[in-house]
Amino acid sequence: MIALQDILKQLCDEEVQLSEENSVVFAQATIAGKPIHILGVKEATFLGVEQALLLAEKVIEIIESKSTAPVLLMADVAGQQLAMRDEWLGMQQYFGHLLECLECLRKQGNRLISLVYNQAIGGGFIAFGLMGDTILALPNAALAVMWLEGISKVTKIELNELEELSKTFPVFAPGVNNFYKLGGLHDIVELAELAKKIADEMAKEDTIDNRAALGNERGGRKLALPIIHEVMNYL
Repeated sequence: MIALQDILKQLCDEEVQLSEENSVVFAQATIAGKPIHILGVKEATFLGVEQALLLAEKVIEIIESKSTAPVLLMADVAGQQLAMRDEWLGMQQYFGHLLECLECLRKQGNRLISLVYNQAIGGGFIAFGLMGDTILALPNAALAVMWLEGISKVTKIELNELEELSKTFPVFAPGVNNFYKLGGLHDIVELAELAKKIADEMAKEDTIDNRAALGNERGGRKLALPIIHEVMNYL
């Protein structure tokens, strides 16, 4: 596991003064001389209503400031908060609110760059990390929508059968390489190369979602792009 501060030391031009509240972190920084907002969660956070609401508040603050600087979304999410209280409060609506805020930020002109630096699991990752225009991960990061043991419990398919399926079907398999094949990651980047990669992404202006095309090119998700084309042609 790598500490958030250690990554920021590698990335940023100067030492970053992180503010933290309820595992949500935020700061201003510069990378390659360009300003960037840092927003995310610290190591192994379970994302619940408090974290989702705090993240949304920080996004709204950026919108209200009229800043169009890129935003680096730091993701180390152990999953969504498995608490009855969060479920009763309607956690999915808090997640939806956060997603809408991030989309408003994108429409304002802020480029969103997600970085998975340790792990990103399930709904907690979907709630903000997958909203990036560019989604990056360190090679040793752990990514999964659900671990195979959980899939086995839900689907009633034997674990050994799922393990066999995961060898040839990336959609069944956790891990950065499988997410890359699916197009869920734009790139897997070594820590030493991360500052340059993020600086390059900060300079881009397009916000076209090409993940279905990437999944098709890499062979991990071959039906998404043709289906999208069929739907678009039908409309």
